[in-house]
Amino acid sequence: MKKIFVRGRERAPERERRVRVDEARFPMRLAMMAVFAVVVALIVEGCNQSTVPRMIRYLTERPFCFALNCMVVLTTLSLSELFKRRKAVVWTVSALWIVLGFVNMTVTHNRTLPLSGGDLFLTWEVVSLITVYFSWAEIIAMFLGAVALIAAIVWMFSRTAARERVNRYFGLGVVAVVALSVFALHMGAIKAGIMPDEFPDRVNSYRDYGFTTCFSFTFGQKGIAKPDEYSTETVEEIMTEIDEEPQPSAEPTAVPAAARFSEESRKKPNIVFLQLESFFDVDTVMGAELSRDPTPYFHELLKAWPNGYLYVPTVGGGTANVEFEVMSGMNMDFFGAGETPYNTIIQETTCETIANALRLHGYASTALHNNTGTFFSRNEDYANLGYDRFVCLEYMPDVEYNEVGWAEDTALIPQIMDALKNSEDRDLIFAITVASHGKYREDYVAPEDGVHVFSAPEEMYQNAFVDYVNRIPAVDSFLREMLAELERYSEPVICVFYGDHLPGVGLTPEMLVNGDFYASRYVIWNNYGATFEAPDMQAYRLSAELLRQLGVSDGVMTKFHQSYPVNEEGEEYLEKLKTLEYDLLYGDKAAYGEAGAPEPTDLQLGNAPVTVESADLRYGRLMVTGAHFTEFSAVMSGEDALPTVYIDTEHLAVYLPPDEAEDLAETICVAQRTMDGSKELSRSPEVAVQRYQGHQ
Repeated sequence: MKKIFVRGRERAPERERRVRVDEARFPMRLAMMAVFAVVVALIVEGCNQSTVPRMIRYLTERPFCFALNCMVVLTTLSLSELFKRRKAVVWTVSALWIVLGFVNMTVTHNRTLPLSGGDLFLTWEVVSLITVYFSWAEIIAMFLGAVALIAAIVWMFSRTAARERVNRYFGLGVVAVVALSVFALHMGAIKAGIMPDEFPDRVNSYRDYGFTTCFSFTFGQKGIAKPDEYSTETVEEIMTEIDEEPQPSAEPTAVPAAARFSEESRKKPNIVFLQLESFFDVDTVMGAELSRDPTPYFHELLKAWPNGYLYVPTVGGGTANVEFEVMSGMNMDFFGAGETPYNTIIQETTCETIANALRLHGYASTALHNNTGTFFSRNEDYANLGYDRFVCLEYMPDVEYNEVGWAEDTALIPQIMDALKNSEDRDLIFAITVASHGKYREDYVAPEDGVHVFSAPEEMYQNAFVDYVNRIPAVDSFLREMLAELERYSEPVICVFYGDHLPGVGLTPEMLVNGDFYASRYVIWNNYGATFEAPDMQAYRLSAELLRQLGVSDGVMTKFHQSYPVNEEGEEYLEKLKTLEYDLLYGDKAAYGEAGAPEPTDLQLGNAPVTVESADLRYGRLMVTGAHFTEFSAVMSGEDALPTVYIDTEHLAVYLPPDEAEDLAETICVAQRTMDGSKELSRSPEVAVQRYQGHQ
């Protein structure tokens, strides 16, 4: 024992000596990490800038920003000082940054918006779209690449030499010093005006300030930061200032088209919003020459009806955020960069919207989207947004699909008309299309009778643009058919339609007539002869402005926006807007006053619930009769989904082998399930199975 103890005593000084030697070599290691940081930052930024000229311009015009990006990478590499296998950590962190760089390049190419921290938490949404944006060969290659990267990381950690002892106090000190240096540089750059304190315009911010800095800034951001001056008293002061009734500016006019509607009826019209996926006026692309106009009806509408520019918070993607701005009147700039409130705060709390405001006037509200109901959790969130019904793809029968796999928008037309007819009073309809959604193929060749592109800006994705202009004629036809149905409808209707964002086909502001690729076009149409104003405005002001012209002022955000000119963007206005948004979603909800926050609705999925009248089992065939069935209906025996054959909206069939027919439960129901069958959206009440011919 004494000998072992002596050896231990002899070994301890040796360990201490090695630790001191290790620490003494830190300057050399720091220099090597700095070299790694520069190399990694160059690769990542090359992916971010995407072209050599743009990369050279960035390095020459913004050397400080590049240096700050290198420091951000160096901060993450310095974490290696906390681990025994330091080299493995350095290589792993470097590899992860490079992977993020290539992922960002791919994401930016497909949707224009660069990668943000919030995107890393959209796992299901990303997985559900992977076959749309990538071929199976690309998916397999990405999978094999991920496996190879993981294997390489495991190999490095198992093969590289490990330090005998880690001085974690020293390591933490190193990390702290480097991180504080980056923080000090960043804050100094903000004060000096070299960098902004926020990055609301992600596209240009990433180009100007670099990927690693911007991505790190967005990573983990969520929600609205509490305003410095926030208090219940501040909110009450704002509400006191805005508590006035607006004056309507649109009076119904006596025109022949409106003669079938009484004056009283015209005072309370149905309201339909159509949010058109990736739709914009291709005539605004400078230098684009096409063989024919892909949207002739849309251009007719621009000449005949009031229209303006709607400034949306996103480009190339982010449909749910445009939708949220229009519904709620809230400015997405105040939320975390890349955040989608549907995936965060709206899952936890209610949010006042135009649906709540119009409910006070007897309106029923229906949201529709010809995509799966679980996308961005709409099947749950719309209850917190005040809607009575949500009609998603799973509740639409006999849907047709385009060659990409998106549901055709014509599936919305009968559902919108049913929603209007099902209510005794007036309706608010909010419909979101999907058929013109990307990806736009870069190997696309227009058919002989399609729209041909003779010229377009060279920087655009040429074939993807050809694909796009051959998709939007279907949107134009949808608008023509939809408005024809509304024109014939027996009640007065306003239809406001707009593109949610520009498509991801490589557009830049310099290619557009108005020089702004956050500008979409909106039109206000009606079937009862009213005149409306359509000023250029932010998307989060659209609902309040429409209600102002109708003489409606209910709702906190509605009253607030109506108390300012529609083009107001001053600092005082934005500060008060942020204070109200924080209060309603994260604060004391003082703005609601004595009425309190709205309660969630009892959201019904589908225009009408799926019902089952009978279930008859004959010779192994179970015939289920009911109402409102679709291709997504599944006959359920307990918790087991039976192999269901959709016949029509009133009939489903299940063919069972004799042994399974004998074991069938005494009762069945019908569930609506998502396309991949992974989630059940709703189910009907159970009915007893009637057995015949030996199955009694």
